[in-house]
Amino acid sequence: MAITGSRRIMTDFKNALKLHKNEKGFTLVELLVASALSILMIALFAGIFQSQRETFVLQDQLNKMQVNGRAATEFLSRAVQNAGYNVFRGTRFLAASDHYLTAVYDADNDGVIQNTEVMTFALANLFATADETFNVVPYFDMDQDGTVDGSETATYPVSLTLTAPPFNLYKILPDNVGTGVSRHTVARNLDNLVIRYYDKNNDLLPAGIDADSDGVPDSGSYTVPLAELNDIRKVEIEIVARTSDSDPRDGFNKSGAYTAGSVAALNGGASYSDSYHRETFTSNISPRNLVMAPWGKMDVVAAPDTVNCPTSSSNVTATLVDSEGAPVGSGVAINFAVDGGGSATVSPASNTTNAFGEAVTTVTYDWSSPSESITISASALITVAGKQNPVFNASSISFQSGTGIFTDNFDDGDALGWTEVGVTNWNVAAGQYKTAANGNGVSLNGCSPWQNYAMQTDIERNGSLGTGDYSGVVLRYQNANQYYMARVFCTVCTGSPASHVYNLQIVKLNGGVETVLATSAPITFNNNTFYTIKASVDGTNLNAKIWETGLAEPGVWDLTATDPDYSAGQIGLTTTLNVSFFDNVAVNPL
Repeated sequence: MAITGSRRIMTDFKNALKLHKNEKGFTLVELLVASALSILMIALFAGIFQSQRETFVLQDQLNKMQVNGRAATEFLSRAVQNAGYNVFRGTRFLAASDHYLTAVYDADNDGVIQNTEVMTFALANLFATADETFNVVPYFDMDQDGTVDGSETATYPVSLTLTAPPFNLYKILPDNVGTGVSRHTVARNLDNLVIRYYDKNNDLLPAGIDADSDGVPDSGSYTVPLAELNDIRKVEIEIVARTSDSDPRDGFNKSGAYTAGSVAALNGGASYSDSYHRETFTSNISPRNLVMAPWGKMDVVAAPDTVNCPTSSSNVTATLVDSEGAPVGSGVAINFAVDGGGSATVSPASNTTNAFGEAVTTVTYDWSSPSESITISASALITVAGKQNPVFNASSISFQSGTGIFTDNFDDGDALGWTEVGVTNWNVAAGQYKTAANGNGVSLNGCSPWQNYAMQTDIERNGSLGTGDYSGVVLRYQNANQYYMARVFCTVCTGSPASHVYNLQIVKLNGGVETVLATSAPITFNNNTFYTIKASVDGTNLNAKIWETGLAEPGVWDLTATDPDYSAGQIGLTTTLNVSFFDNVAVNPL
């Protein structure tokens, strides 16, 4: 058995050696065929990769071209739509041609034109030697003081380089100082820009220009003269954008013609034939801010427009410009008027314009009440073509103390604005104005020119008053010895507090001597309970009432009196030898 097994192993080994000797490798032909197939596959993949790369590059170029075209169209369209918004001096368009446009509008809506709101959009190459120069003459806040004066204008030359397409669209702004300009690129790689202007009759501007059957002006390049800028009612924009690089595909070619007389046609030839892609963007827009009175405008500005007591006057400047936004010059009469029921007066009532079209007057208020708003109006006549045309405007002036109605609830924890006179110690605690029982005193506020007003406050006594003691309000304060009072007076305060007698009184203090002008029947004035005292002065009439705080205010006055001695004065709080709390002081105009 062992010999047979060994023999079989040897036989298998010999057969394996025989098989090994019969194996063969790849032939040269097979290797060449395999190499050729590999090269073909690599070339195929390379071609696909290159094609995809070219497609990606082309798509990127097309996207950038569309972004540039849309951006240029949007900037120009917005400028045309908003031109003239909040513009008083000058016109809404300062310059206009087939390849540039200057528009003015209050972009930040602050009521004042700044240099950044005088925008020229122009087609040009990178700035080099100028081929063309035009001027813009804007009005804007050069000294940045918040107003645009008649002298804040200058001539700004704008120079353009126009060699050949492609161009950039620039936003050009005047400098605040000097007559230089700054340039900001809005869009790149524009082949052409054509702007057309139309008047209210849909006729092309400038006047006299002719167009073919497609509406294309046949006069080539054009500029709208200054006299016709205000006639612009519609603007058509045509922008041709192109890719920054040529199409990467071999053999691609595109031909076309530029609009006759346009910048591209005049500077790059009438047509093109190359491997660039182009796209045309169009917009048809109208200015939304048109002059309502074609013969001129009036502006009225009060400085200040809010007058706080004791100041009693405001200077008013009326500015008159013609339909072009230019000052009418000197010698035009402007008439002023106020409505305020006689409490405000204007002087002079008529004045003539200076070289900047400005006339000045002063409005004075008599402070008959602590708050009043009046309207100051100005009117003039502008002669156009032998006919006088009215121009007018108005502005408001607020004469007030604080917000116009004086209040103080002492929740701020202080007594700022109050002036303490006399011996009494005053302090603010827990949102109330408190007095000590150490002597007589008055705490004053408001304004001495105040005439007619109603005043009220909440009063609480802490402890019993002595006979002749009081707490109340002061009206028309002149000095420490002259004023009116509306007070709660302790007529009889001896013995048991339950038997004390309190009265409401209207009192005049003159030379330190008290005169009771009116007194009420006994009233309730409980300890540690707030009561509201309200008093008014209106001409020679004085009135007073009292009720428990939180209940309904009585419909009639408890007391009335007359006295002619004090016609105006401050308000105040007053107390004698007692601890009193005051809260919720309010003064309202009558």
